[in-house]
Amino acid sequence: MKKPSPFALLASALLAIPLCLQAAEVAATDPAIRYVGRFDTTDAAGPRAAWTASAVSLTLSGGSASVKLKDSGKNYWQVVIDGRPAAVLALEAGEKSYPIATHLPDGKHTVELVKRTEAFNGVTQLLGFEITDGARLLPTPARAHRVEVIGDSISCGYGIEAAGKEEKFTPATENGWLAYGAVAARAVNADYVCIAWSGRKLWPDNTIVSLYDRTLPLSASSKWDFAKWTPDVVVVNLGTNDFRKVNPEESGWVAAYVAFIKELRRNYPKAPVYLAAGPMISDWPSDRKCRTTLLGYLGKVIAETSAAGGPPVRLIDFGVQDPKNGLGADWHPSVKTHALMAEKLVAAFKADLGW
Repeated sequence: MKKPSPFALLASALLAIPLCLQAAEVAATDPAIRYVGRFDTTDAAGPRAAWTASAVSLTLSGGSASVKLKDSGKNYWQVVIDGRPAAVLALEAGEKSYPIATHLPDGKHTVELVKRTEAFNGVTQLLGFEITDGARLLPTPARAHRVEVIGDSISCGYGIEAAGKEEKFTPATENGWLAYGAVAARAVNADYVCIAWSGRKLWPDNTIVSLYDRTLPLSASSKWDFAKWTPDVVVVNLGTNDFRKVNPEESGWVAAYVAFIKELRRNYPKAPVYLAAGPMISDWPSDRKCRTTLLGYLGKVIAETSAAGGPPVRLIDFGVQDPKNGLGADWHPSVKTHALMAEKLVAAFKADLGW
């Protein structure tokens, strides 16, 4: 009997490899892939995101996975596996594949990608995934609740991982996954959306309000469909930049806030709203008493909106940050301060919403 050639033996061995061990391409639009946040889907090549904490999740049976992304080269994404932070993707310009999970053991594993950096760092486009080493793609369930935070640099996690207040901002030290809103949302098992941009105000100029209805904030034509996602609760953390140089005129500022809450109620008729006093604003300088003035303004906003009826509008006072807990870049809150803020927010959610 003629012996098979080495080439025939090799071919037989290759054919014997189970198909499940071969690489499988997964489209970014696959229904098993779950997106939370404002993703623009007008480009057939794949969804695009810019806002802080935009997230994409997939559940695997084990094995390995990589993601193909297109970026300007300024964004950072956090890889989270089974709820724990893993790798940080420092994106390079153009299209590139990045490993996100390697040799996961058999069993269900959730792999999440969360945008650490904010919108001025540009847009990231999801072009697809590759799963290998026997991995199978499984459905990813939604979390029990939904939280939306609207704010400025604090809500973005600006400079949160910097060594101290003297360190200047870089995208590498921004981490929206560790910002108070994201931490609080995870603690109450909530999906999380963050609409925030450093330096933005409530009124009268450079406002977050002017960007609020956009899917991609740098594109005026990119309008968000509010019917796509409705939060159970909204937290608005604005005022730090409004009071930075001069106290804003009271009647105009209060009226602008009341108008914004009316807009929120049109979009989310059943969602209660928290108005936050952030940790970077104090009563210094003493002649302006910024924090006291802000709290007074917020009290009037709450009184006026409450008198109009509808879901509750409440105050959440995060207090003034303690330097003993560390400071991030440019005097911003540290990781510890954000954690303390999250504790206050979780306590409010549990007391007021029964979570």
